Order: sequence, then structure tokens, then C-alpha cells
Amino acid sequence: MTIPEVTPVAASTWLVGGYGPDMDGGAEGVSVMRSRDDGSLELSHLAAAVPSPSFVAVEGDKVYSTLEGSGQIAVFDRDGDSLSEPTLVSSGGQYPCHVTVMGTTVIAANYGTGTLGVIEVDATSSDVTMRQMVETTGLGPRPQQEGPHAHSSIFVDEHTLLSLDLGADRIRIFGYADHALEQVDEVVLPAGFGPRDIVAREDNLFYVLGELGCGVLVFEWKNRQLHQLCSISLPGATEGDQAAAIAISDDSRHAYVGVRHSNLIAVLAIADDGRSVAPLTAVSCGGNWPRHIILDSGILHVCNQLSNEIASFRIDENGIPQLIAAPTRIPSPTYLARIA
Repeated sequence: MTIPEVTPVAASTWLVGGYGPDMDGGAEGVSVMRSRDDGSLELSHLAAAVPSPSFVAVEGDKVYSTLEGSGQIAVFDRDGDSLSEPTLVSSGGQYPCHVTVMGTTVIAANYGTGTLGVIEVDATSSDVTMRQMVETTGLGPRPQQEGPHAHSSIFVDEHTLLSLDLGADRIRIFGYADHALEQVDEVVLPAGFGPRDIVAREDNLFYVLGELGCGVLVFEWKNRQLHQLCSISLPGATEGDQAAAIAISDDSRHAYVGVRHSNLIAVLAIADDGRSVAPLTAVSCGGNWPRHIILDSGILHVCNQLSNEIASFRIDENGIPQLIAAPTRIPSPTYLARIA
């Protein structure tokens, strides 16, 4: 592949999480990465030695991470790129893989048990308290769907949470108040779709990614309900592939999805009104098993978990990712979060 000429980009600093030995990986904890002039990333130092911080969320001077193997959530105070000793709390289940933060509330999605943990973080101290554990039920037709598998969630507003259940092919709709959830509705998705990731767009639009069905559904939130607008299959994906994460371009014209096993980045074209997407093309992810992808200032970063590297791509004028440089070696990367 021809490496394109690039102009220097604004400096950025990132936290990277990964799988450690308790999840069959090599990561030592949460590390810091910094951008090079070309936009690719280089490893700086270890910020926190914790086991398998597979997902990292940054909210002001707080950092939240799932410790997937131990079933805990770690809460750090952040000073620049330095992290404090963590405060640990149960995630409310097994294999937490995602957290959503709103104010002093943290919602942990537990893949292993399908449960949601509602955690309160005191704004003026280091106190962290598990307030509620929400149990769910359900299953799907695929071997990976033997029971409920909560995988991610997002707040629609301060009183409403959407939660994706990969195991039960459901979007669960919860009312929220005072650190407590109550399910009020649900959307049944196509059998075997396996919803994994969700991103919000303007105009109350939501894009939902199916890990097992390798597709994208577009929904509109209207009159307190989700209404499906569009459904497409990922370009380049074949039977046995798994879709991993979705990112939207800065100009909202394209979406990018990591496709594991075939090791691709699927590229989608987004309609001007955002209400539909269409398959465009697929390119190599630059490694093996793209788990998390994130797009920032025209640069797409891909955490290739099994090849132990992060690949960075510049998005060209047609919306196609172009590899910037040789991927950066880092053990078992699973998530990137920008801090500066």
C-alpha cells in the first residue's frame, strides 16, 4: 500500500486499555500514547497497572475503566496524563465490557451475566457505591447467544437509557431516576443480529451495530420510542465475521466499522439527512482482530487486539482510510480514549 503524504496534525494524547493475563492478553494496564506529526500514535508510558482495563471512559478529571476479568469498575482521578490509585467497585456482574457516564452515575454493561450495574460516584470524594444491579433474560439463535449479554448503553436524555443486549437481540429502554433503572420498553431486533455498539447522531438518530449479523440499523427516537429507518449489511463481511465498533467521520458523511476475522474496515456512506446509510467499500484494518476504532481530526485509529498493534489511517477526500505508517506495537489493545 502506498503511504500518502501528510501534513502535520494537532498534537493529541490518549489513554489505551487492553486485555491482561486474566483475559489471555499481554497488557499491563492503562497506558498513555501520544500522536506523531503524521497523526499516528506512539506509546509513552504506563499510567495505571490494573488487570484488563478493556474499556476506558474519560469525563473531565475522572477516568472510568472496566476490569473485565475481575468483574470490577476502576475509578481514577486524572491530573493531565497521570492517574491516581484506583477506587474499585463491583460491576454488578461478570465480564464488564462497557461503561456509560452521566454526571455522578456510571452504568456498567456486564457481558457475562447480561446484568447492568448502576454505580454512584461521589463528586467531592473518592466514594464509589453500587446502587442497583439490573437482571435481564433472553437468548438468540446463535451459539454466542445462549443467554443475555449486555454490551453497551447510551443515555438518550437525563431520564432515558438505551441498552444493547447482544445475547437476546434486544434494545432495552430504561427509565432512569436517582441512580436507578426501570425497564419501560424494548425493541426486538432481527434474530442473530447481536447488537454490540451504538452511536448517537444529531436529530435524535442512533446507529446500532450488529456484531453477529454484521449489519447496521438506523433508528430515530421519536415520541419516546425507537423507529427503524434503515438496515444494511457491511461491505466485505462474510459468514463467521464479527463486527466490533462503529465511528462517524468529522463531516458526518461516512461511517467506519471494524470487521474481525476478515480484518477489515467497512466504509459506509451516510445520507445528507443522516437517516440512511449505504455500503461503500472495505479496506484492510492493518492488523488482526480490530476491536475498537475511533476517528479524531480526520485520523482513524484501529486497535488490532490479536496482532498487538494500533494502526492509524488518514481519511482521504473520498472518505477512504489510507494507512499512514507502520502500525505501533502495543500489547492486546482494546480501547482508545483521548484526554488532550
